[in-house]
Amino acid sequence: MAERDSTATDRDWRAAVLADVVRRPAGAGTPNRLGWPGYDGRPALWWGTGPVAGVDAVVAVWDFSVNGGSFGEADAGAFTDAAAAAVAGRRPLVSLVRSGGTRLQEGVAGLVGLARVSLALAELAAAGLPHIAVSDQPTTGGMWVTVGSRADLRCAVLGATVGFAGPRVVAAVTGETPPAGASHTAAAAQAAGLVDAAVAPAAVASWLRRALDAVALPAHVLAAARTPDRPAATGGGDQTGDDSRTSGAGDQTGDDSGGSGTGAGTAPVRGGWEQVLAARTGQRRPAGDILDDLLPDGVDLSGPDRTVRARVGRLAGTPGTGGPGPHAVGFALAARRGGAPGPAGYRLLARAAGLASRLGLPLVTLVDTPGAECGPAAEAGGIAAEIGAAMAEVLGCASPTLSVIVGEGGSGGALAACCTDVVLMSPDGYVTALSPEGTATTLRIGLDQAADTAGLRPSDLVSLGFADGVLPADDTDLPGLAHRVTAALTELTMRDNAVRLRQRKAKWSTGLDGFL
Repeated sequence: MAERDSTATDRDWRAAVLADVVRRPAGAGTPNRLGWPGYDGRPALWWGTGPVAGVDAVVAVWDFSVNGGSFGEADAGAFTDAAAAAVAGRRPLVSLVRSGGTRLQEGVAGLVGLARVSLALAELAAAGLPHIAVSDQPTTGGMWVTVGSRADLRCAVLGATVGFAGPRVVAAVTGETPPAGASHTAAAAQAAGLVDAAVAPAAVASWLRRALDAVALPAHVLAAARTPDRPAATGGGDQTGDDSRTSGAGDQTGDDSGGSGTGAGTAPVRGGWEQVLAARTGQRRPAGDILDDLLPDGVDLSGPDRTVRARVGRLAGTPGTGGPGPHAVGFALAARRGGAPGPAGYRLLARAAGLASRLGLPLVTLVDTPGAECGPAAEAGGIAAEIGAAMAEVLGCASPTLSVIVGEGGSGGALAACCTDVVLMSPDGYVTALSPEGTATTLRIGLDQAADTAGLRPSDLVSLGFADGVLPADDTDLPGLAHRVTAALTELTMRDNAVRLRQRKAKWSTGLDGFL
């Protein structure tokens, strides 16, 4: 019979988190295959179901008092059962880790449990369900490799030892002790972008609440409220009637009621170079700040490149609704004006797009970058391949995707984040195949001519078929932007999914169909 957890104490932050979780009966222990004297084969992991921070979840809990939380055959079986229960019950999986890694007394029999964890988590991901992990003192070895560092959302507890090999193992193997505080800690893991948050024990429950709220209600739960799907465009390969290209995209003078969310703003009449200067010097907030307000109670996805930001949560409430908007994954490229992301920035974009796809959440990107980093360090770090990988993830995202060109949109570094179902332009934004400076140098022409002939203005990009609309000036930031984004995502969500994906593929796999 199931029983309440009695292993946590009042001094343990887990006590409050697990107060209403019903613990499942433990399975049999592991046989002593290697004949260790006095071996205790009890599992160190137990799992249960119940509300965590108000959200119904499946929880896997490591008990450090049992063999240091080490992970063996029985623990792998328990974790697999927990993941299967999450899939069956359509619940998120929460892992609370305190483990030194694989149970060495079991040898290879214990080691192969890591493969079982990976397969179980793959099934969870395939089911579109989130995995949230909290790495406590300690989280090392195989549990950091397969659980703590690979979860969809990752938190570490300040003061905890976190890393692939524990500091004593590192010293024994290499002869050098890791520098105190600068490595193998929760804070160091966050600084390196390996976890999304490093928080004090008392703050774990609050982070879990926000994390679970951010991902527990995927967009596809709205399916029951959907209107009948629109018929697919006729004519086979003829995409001229494609509603993803005509839902307000070419009409720059229509009403401002929201409709499909593409808006009907107009950009000031400028030359190309004037447009670039407006994007570079105009008054607007950094995209990272806009992202914070667009997903106000969300949680961050972290990476070592601070020129980008990723966040998952509910969109801000829109005027007249009185409540929060739908869930989404948001990405700012770049987070600060003038930022040029490097390889790690595009890896975070790929992670964000992949998470949105797995969980059925819309992806919203805010683009404001002159282009990707192009120096020797970036080149050696594989910047080209990382841009390509991120672009592939955005193009392949199964969920509705929307990009807003907030300001600058330089070259392939910007395109990776805006090859989406819908592309909206700020009146002060631009997108170009290469920076005006680069174009002028390559073609041996003047800077003004390079910009004026590039077709980079919002009106040019709509005419060419690249962008789907220009936002009214008042809707390039909140609260109006939240209304536009929510309206566009609602329209995209109502479409037949197969038709929407086919339309996206058609748009980005064929040449643009417009002319200046």
